[in-house]
Amino acid sequence: MAMTDDAARPTAPLTFPPSFLFGTATASTQVEGGDVDSDWMAFAREPGRIKGGDTPRVACDHWNRFRDDAALQKKLGYGAYRMSIEWARVEPRPGVFDTAVLDHYRAMLGALVDAGITPMVTLHHFSLPTWLTHTSGAASRAGLLADALPELLARYSAVVVRALGDLCRLWVTLNEPNVLVAQGYLMGAWPPAKKSPLDAVRAHHNLLAAHVAMYRALHAEAASVTGTLAVGIAHHLRVIVPDASTRAVDRLGATALRSVFNDAFARAVCDGTLYGPLDAFARARGRRAFDVRNAKGTQDFFGVNYYSRDRVRLSLRDADQMFLPRGVEKGAEVSDLGWEVYPDGLGTVLGEWSQRSGVPMYITENGIADASDTQRKSFLVRHLAEVARAIARGVDVRGYFHWSLMDNFEWDSGYEPRFGLVAIDYATQSRTPRPSAELYGAIARARAIDRATWAAYREPPANAKRSPT
Repeated sequence: MAMTDDAARPTAPLTFPPSFLFGTATASTQVEGGDVDSDWMAFAREPGRIKGGDTPRVACDHWNRFRDDAALQKKLGYGAYRMSIEWARVEPRPGVFDTAVLDHYRAMLGALVDAGITPMVTLHHFSLPTWLTHTSGAASRAGLLADALPELLARYSAVVVRALGDLCRLWVTLNEPNVLVAQGYLMGAWPPAKKSPLDAVRAHHNLLAAHVAMYRALHAEAASVTGTLAVGIAHHLRVIVPDASTRAVDRLGATALRSVFNDAFARAVCDGTLYGPLDAFARARGRRAFDVRNAKGTQDFFGVNYYSRDRVRLSLRDADQMFLPRGVEKGAEVSDLGWEVYPDGLGTVLGEWSQRSGVPMYITENGIADASDTQRKSFLVRHLAEVARAIARGVDVRGYFHWSLMDNFEWDSGYEPRFGLVAIDYATQSRTPRPSAELYGAIARARAIDRATWAAYREPPANAKRSPT
């Protein structure tokens, strides 16, 4: 979506509805700390898995500091917080649920509610209990491939919402299932560190079945215990374009990646269909976890995790990237991780998937790795401007959750990337709001991007990082 002159020079402040949620997001493994028995804790102990040998053993110690963190959010002016529940804490052994842990999560949610902060809870954000990842034989399936995964996640979801549902009305079943499958079963960078396209398809189908089971369990529990709630998925969506639009093979590669990575899971819950090759692979294996048509309509809102744009080419020399290496346009603004900063893409994604889903939208994640905080102000303003414009066009966007409230454990990248509005000194656990945190709070309080703010941050800063030319 190209920015027009009228859009670039608004005649009035870019405003947001009175009910719009301005929040931040974190995930349990990344911030809580505590040596719980999860697959990510075990994975991080294996030499060479995590950059710098980092582990999430302590992270941001949010498990113990949650009250101070809630107070900090209130002070900064944020009105919503997306957090996740650690399944391995809640169910440390199969069928055994720790009531003390549930009470602790209840205290965490209570601190938010008392501070006037609306919670959104994610039930599965990448990590699994290790008891689910163990195998008992060569032919057994574990982790995301376990036949019982849908049933187990549904049971866990029911237990959690029964304990916490009166404190939270917004629930996310799964975070970025497409990313989890790609990293764990195609790229081999995350647990269980496999490179098997067929297992990736099976994991994808199993997660679809799990989401459907979780969605139904949450609503069944809500009907009998907690009252009305809204359930969705946090979909990771990227703008994917061909590296060389004149090459037919690159256009084909971009289309294939969009269909498999962006569309497959999201399309299934929107209209109950699967991208053809995925369905064919599943049928070739002689087993289907469930009928994909059952996924249609199993979302009350559509969560968007948006970060970047990829330029894709088809290359037979890049088998390690599934023959579809991704790159960034030369000279483009990039983050510390080399991801392109492309705000227009958020507006494009919101418009497309609002029409395809027919349900309200939340930006469940959007952020930048920027340790120096030189680009985050402009990043925030330009992406929030896209949200305001989408709302003005009639897109039902109800909230924006910035990734992240604070620096945290960034999976296989360890502690090096700095996504936080609040800087964390891991040696002392001190919290220091960055200048961008104050700007975001000012926008949230005003519910608008005023002319002065737009004039100051509508363009990337002069010292923004750029991709090699």
